[in-house]
Amino acid sequence: MRRKLAILLILLQLLLLALLHGGWREAERLQVVRCPLPADALPGAGPLRIALMTDVHNRIDLLEQAVDLTAREQPDLIIFGGDFVYIAERFSRTRAAIQQLRRLAAIAPTYAIYGNQDYEMQPSFERVFAAAGIPILRNQGLDWRCPNGSTLRLVGLGDRNEGDERPELCLPPRDAAPRPPLLLLSHDPESRHLLHDYGWDLMLCGHTHGGQIANPFTGRGISFRSDTPEGHYRLDGGRQLYVSRGVGATYRLRFFCPPEINILEIAGAPQLRR
Repeated sequence: MRRKLAILLILLQLLLLALLHGGWREAERLQVVRCPLPADALPGAGPLRIALMTDVHNRIDLLEQAVDLTAREQPDLIIFGGDFVYIAERFSRTRAAIQQLRRLAAIAPTYAIYGNQDYEMQPSFERVFAAAGIPILRNQGLDWRCPNGSTLRLVGLGDRNEGDERPELCLPPRDAAPRPPLLLLSHDPESRHLLHDYGWDLMLCGHTHGGQIANPFTGRGISFRSDTPEGHYRLDGGRQLYVSRGVGATYRLRFFCPPEINILEIAGAPQLRR
């Protein structure tokens, strides 16, 4: 009986090691996910290619790969969606981080927002992005000129989990008109529930990591953080949401849920915002 039990424990340990090895390998398999979005995602702003990169979590090696992949896609605009650091690790390789972020900013205009973990190492986070020449939008907005000559309003919120989300400082009322198309950056997709009374068209988020576990049969992420764990969603009132799985991962483990950067391709159309 003891012999059988010992064999069973050994088999269970081998199975666990195999699962961990598979999870570690999956977390290294960075890919590009291209998502065509309809013209009404940002009415009047298209055609427009937006690269979304989020949740690097101190993986400077994957950041280098992500920058290489982004350069090949030739986006018009690059968004970093927060959580550059990982609070379970010392923020290291600062010089390499700045070097890669400078490369990123040289590809196309690049803007960043805070993720919840970035507040834990706020001086380092701000210093690295400042050295790379990438503005951080923290409850701030600016007007950006689209390739078609129209104006896009770009707004970045502070993180809701850190109590730093101040939409009243940077978002117009929902019934404000006329206004340009508004691209909203918010690390956590759950923040959308607090923004019903404000005017925006498309929100870009990260934070969920796609759950880090996906259904192996459907490929859809499984998350207890959000009911919108990854991908494109249409919301009430015609607004839209896109959530990235991100580049890094907690404990550097993923199962059927590879890391990604996203290329959002906004279709062009002469229509105006409804």
